[in-house]
Amino acid sequence: MPLMEELKEKYADRDVVFFALYVREPHAGETGFKPYRKHESYVHKMEYARELARVKALTLPVLVDGMDETNHIELGNLPNFVYIVNMDGKVEYKATWLDADSVDEVLAEMVTADDPSRPVRKTMDSSKVGTAI
Repeated sequence: MPLMEELKEKYADRDVVFFALYVREPHAGETGFKPYRKHESYVHKMEYARELARVKALTLPVLVDGMDETNHIELGNLPNFVYIVNMDGKVEYKATWLDADSVDEVLAEMVTADDPSRPVRKTMDSSKVGTAI
């Protein structure tokens, strides 16, 4: 998620809010993830979300969905989804994986349209950074 952190910093002085929604442990018990199991309670889920934030050194807020995953289901139940929602609540962009270049392009267009006196240009080039996750 370093690319989301970079985008968060870029748009810090604009009306853009970034957050992660932790929904479930996607690879519980699989190779490489043996210590992680399916959530047994909301407290257990919160512990994993805190660990994710710590391990990934996240500064953006991590919202934790309920055990029934109501929010994730309402958003389409997509894996690793990214949404950009305008100030009217309309979805402007969605994807099942983070494409920082596309997110930057859409945000630059949106914030420039909101305040043409302060234009923002797309500057992300994730090919120089590597993997988004």
